[in-house]
Amino acid sequence: MKRKRISISVFQIFITILIIIAIVIIVMFIKKNVNFSNIVISKELEDFTGSGTIDDPYKVEKIEDLIKLSENVKSGKTYNNQYFELTNKLDFQEDSSYNSPNSKYGDINDDGKVESIKTELTTGNGFPTIGNSEEHPFEGIFKGNDKTIKNLSINVSNEDDEYILAGLFGNNKGKIYNIKVIGNITVNDNLENKKIYIGMITAKNEGLVQACGAEGEINAIHNATNNIIEVAGITAENAGKVVDSVSNVAVTASQLKAGIVAKNTVSEAIEDSGEIINCTNGGSIKEATGSDYYTAGVVAENQQGNITSCNNNGTVDGRKVGGIAGLSTGYIVACQNTGSISNIKEDSNDNEVAGGIVGILDTAIIENCKNTGNVYGTTSAGGIAGENKGTISQSKNEGNISKVAGVIGKTVNLGGLVGKNSPTAKLINSKNYGGVNSETDTVVNLGGISGIIYNNSIVELCENNGGLNGSAKVITPNEDISIHCNSCTSNNGGNAETADFGELNIGIIYGKFEEK
Repeated sequence: MKRKRISISVFQIFITILIIIAIVIIVMFIKKNVNFSNIVISKELEDFTGSGTIDDPYKVEKIEDLIKLSENVKSGKTYNNQYFELTNKLDFQEDSSYNSPNSKYGDINDDGKVESIKTELTTGNGFPTIGNSEEHPFEGIFKGNDKTIKNLSINVSNEDDEYILAGLFGNNKGKIYNIKVIGNITVNDNLENKKIYIGMITAKNEGLVQACGAEGEINAIHNATNNIIEVAGITAENAGKVVDSVSNVAVTASQLKAGIVAKNTVSEAIEDSGEIINCTNGGSIKEATGSDYYTAGVVAENQQGNITSCNNNGTVDGRKVGGIAGLSTGYIVACQNTGSISNIKEDSNDNEVAGGIVGILDTAIIENCKNTGNVYGTTSAGGIAGENKGTISQSKNEGNISKVAGVIGKTVNLGGLVGKNSPTAKLINSKNYGGVNSETDTVVNLGGISGIIYNNSIVELCENNGGLNGSAKVITPNEDISIHCNSCTSNNGGNAETADFGELNIGIIYGKFEEK
């Protein structure tokens, strides 16, 4: 049998050598010029342990599980009536809170770079909110087991989305129990034409938030008038129910802001809608720049909802402020404020309000509430309400009511219970024990119960025990306890000193009566 001889020419060997050299050069070029940090060697996040039932809930054991939940909800999985359980305390800054802190799962924080999961979640835009859109809500049941999630970091800087939800959860239509979140959320001040909702627990709530806690800081300092921004320690906007929850978040913002809920609304389609029960704020709530948006310890704007047995212990500063609510058209019952309430020290626009319980009560009811915090106002300030357009009954003030020093306005109304008792308003069976004090100003109406009352308003069975102090060039005292008020009493008097300018109307029950 003949064997076939295979010969390799010198030319073939030369070509082979050239190919090998070319391959080496290409590899060296790629290594030198290509940023491999942006190339993901994809590592899939593992599925949850558990089956999602009440007896065998999905286990959230590490931070990777939170990311998996965020990704799945974003893709359209709502987890309706499925159960989750947080089994460990988690800290975004601690390696032990991750399965693999140095592994790469993609550009999680959407900053254009792919880095380790720990770096992704603690830099740039930070954590991707769970259920970050109206279209993709979370509808499951999340049990926190009294565990804490610490060092949550979110930077709101998305220039593409008009509608932005920021918090651990974004759009909650499920139930969130017994979890504490400590974090920091900020808003890029270059954003325009955005609707931004921020809450440390959830940005929006149409379900239930119960026995949750929040600490840290939220800064949404923004001057763009074409933005809508709502900010609160627990949830920015509530149409569901928030119960037994506590916020110690320091909130600084330019629009609606509060310790528990920025805007509380009622929806007929939701059971127990607009309910806030037994919640407490201890964080400072501050307006960054003067605006006509409401600022409050518990709810900035209460739209026909119910606020029951809630407390504010934090300082509240803004143009329109209240210890419990900034504006309320719903019930406020059995609530208490101990925090200092103040209008910010800027030039007056003659519509500032400050109240120990509510800035403006509008066609609604306050019942059995108490204020012990000092209230500092520029236009209308009272121990219970800056301006009353509804009904206040069985309430008590023990805080001092004072005019903000150094700011001159057109008219100042200061009262132990309300600054202004508007036409058709009712002030019934309530008591003041706090002092009412004013600096000299253009016109000051100062009273032990109300600074000014109008015809058709009702003041009855009220009692003043606080001392009154004011000064002006023209002083008009008022000792009426029966003509424009019914069965009212005063157990303290007042002191009025002469000054170089201004007008002072001072009374043991009300400073001035006016037809309107």
